[in-house]
Formats: sequence, C-alpha cells, structure tokens
Amino acid sequence: MSNAISPSGTAWDMIEKEKQRDRVIRRVSKTAWAVTFVIVVAFAVVTGVSVAQMARLWAVGAISFSSVTGAAIPLLAVLGMLSVLIATLSTVGIFLRLRTASLVEIQLRLATLEEMLAARSDAAS
Repeated sequence: MSNAISPSGTAWDMIEKEKQRDRVIRRVSKTAWAVTFVIVVAFAVVTGVSVAQMARLWAVGAISFSSVTGAAIPLLAVLGMLSVLIATLSTVGIFLRLRTASLVEIQLRLATLEEMLAARSDAAS
C-alpha cells in the first residue's frame, strides 16, 4: 500500500482552499459595498437638504428652477456612476465564476479518470 495522496483528494483540497478564498473575498466585498452605500445615503441626505432649501427659495421667487435642479445633478451623477460600476462588476463576476466552475469540474473529472486508470493498472499487475 502506498502513502501517496490521491489526485482527487488533492483536487478536493484545492477546491476547499478556493472556497475559503471566495468567502474572504465576499466578506471584503460586502463590507466595501456597505461602506459605499452608507456614503451614498449620507450624500443623498446632504443633497436632499440642499435641494429642499433651494426649492423653498424657488417657491418664494428668489431663484430660478434651474438652480433647484442644478443642486440635484451631483447626486444623480454619483448614483448613475455607481449603478454602472455595480452592473459592470456583477457581469464580470458572473463570467469569472462560470469559468472557475468549469475549470474545477474539468480538474475533478481528470483526477477521477487518473484514479480509475491507476486502479486498473494495479488490478492488471
């Protein structure tokens, strides 16, 4: 009997290590997105207060309506860029996950095939 590590066992160990890395990356990602959304909400509140004050001034005729909409433009720009960023990162993430899953599946199949061939050659000997 040999003390060699089976190829499928090594493959499963590699898969477990990848899962651990995925969990760490997900935690970091969730934390970063939470911080991002807190900042966006704070920015929205500050912009909302500014727009509300401008709307009051517009209501009494002190400023034009374009000044009110101009105060809201930075928030709309930030939200637009954030949505494009999220859409892009989500799409890239989906493609990378699909590719990784396919490569792991191929690796497992090859390891299983190697074990089957090794078992046949041992049985034939």
